[in-house]
Amino acid sequence: MPDLPFLSLAQLARSFERKEISPVEALEAQLDRIAALNERINAFTILDEDRARAAARASEARWLRGAPLGPLDGAPFTAKDNLMVAGLPHRRGSRAMPADPVPDTAPAVLRCQEGGAVLLGLTTMPELGAGPVTISPLTGATTNPWDTSKQAGGSSGGGAASVSAGFCPFALGSDAGGSLRIPAALTGVVGFKATGGLVPMYPPNVAGGLSCVGPLARNVRDTATVLDIIARPDARDAMALPWRPDSLGGNLEQGVRGKRVALSLTLGYAPRVDPEIAEAFRQAGQRLAALGAIVEEADPDIDNPIDDYLVLLQAGYRYALQHMPAERRALLSPVMAGILEDGAGLALEDYMGAQARCQDLARRLHAFHQRFDLLLTPTVAAPAFDANLSYPKEFEEFPNRRAWTPYTSLFNLTQQPAISIPMGLTAAGLPMGLHIAAPRGHDAQVLQAAHALEAVLGFEARPPI
Repeated sequence: MPDLPFLSLAQLARSFERKEISPVEALEAQLDRIAALNERINAFTILDEDRARAAARASEARWLRGAPLGPLDGAPFTAKDNLMVAGLPHRRGSRAMPADPVPDTAPAVLRCQEGGAVLLGLTTMPELGAGPVTISPLTGATTNPWDTSKQAGGSSGGGAASVSAGFCPFALGSDAGGSLRIPAALTGVVGFKATGGLVPMYPPNVAGGLSCVGPLARNVRDTATVLDIIARPDARDAMALPWRPDSLGGNLEQGVRGKRVALSLTLGYAPRVDPEIAEAFRQAGQRLAALGAIVEEADPDIDNPIDDYLVLLQAGYRYALQHMPAERRALLSPVMAGILEDGAGLALEDYMGAQARCQDLARRLHAFHQRFDLLLTPTVAAPAFDANLSYPKEFEEFPNRRAWTPYTSLFNLTQQPAISIPMGLTAAGLPMGLHIAAPRGHDAQVLQAAHALEAVLGFEARPPI
């Protein structure tokens, strides 16, 4: 089966059921592809082949008995290096973090393992998830399967690259400001950030409530399948939302007919958008209208929230690392040391002021969504760029170099669900991402719109590597 590394979750399960392939054969095909390509991509901090083979053999036995554990049984997956896995180090992309194995497994990883999924290993990330690219002092730069001279994005860059390259059908990552959606957009896969608190998280992320765990996959249906499983409860996260036993992906075919949709190219503050991305976004809006949505160009009444976002992020890092021993603190990269230095100057009034403005921001978005069911933007304002850079060169003139990622962190601040799906390729063959957001709690509506648009955009997540 030549396309085995690119089968969807449903195709894998069907093949296992019919005994056309086994989970062991599927795993070996993925490991062969990883061996052939990962040196160019650098997606893994740890590849745990022994653990994966044991899990695949156990899955094979269940399928032979006709007793699989669910839709993920036998499917290979990866987990970001900030998601704990018992028996593996929890280094989070940093030389300053211990290399000793940890005893616990993060809730989302555990739910997938309980469903029979086969963990391949841990994927790369920037140090402690700081930044929208994956350049780590521990592992170096992770590259883009569509062009290995380009960035994969971050901070879940290794996970996005592993899915895009055909190493696995899905990956788990985290998102505190776009860390699932940004690399998804750059690598041509789907990345979903759920409503805040929907997916249990343990231990708490350094970014606190800004962060959530979520899936990366090659299509929306696989994304919804994984989300339904990782959203199951875990007592270690006492602040997670009550579990919703109804399937978030159960009504994917509902579509967008009659939905009121706002299209915003800039959210009212993005200083520059790549012309090819702007044109692809305009065409996506036309496709949406053809599907029966009521489409209107409209910006929410907000200012750029990046300063408040950075205050909350810096405060989170400062708090999380306050007890780090001096000898380990000395191993932090200059980038992380700079974040901590900036955070040292924050006063309580700065932090509480940022929190208050987030409340106002959420109220403004709530009012906006009284008029619109969905808000669409590009996911990022530029396609993938040089793998060793932290931002595109054309954005160097702006005071904040994050100007190329103006769309995503807003929805972490307001706790809204949002997804990035591919909307085509640039003339240079680089993916472009479409971003869809909805009010808090309307995760299913985001998935339905993404599924409908995915069908008409016709993108195939298959890089030329």
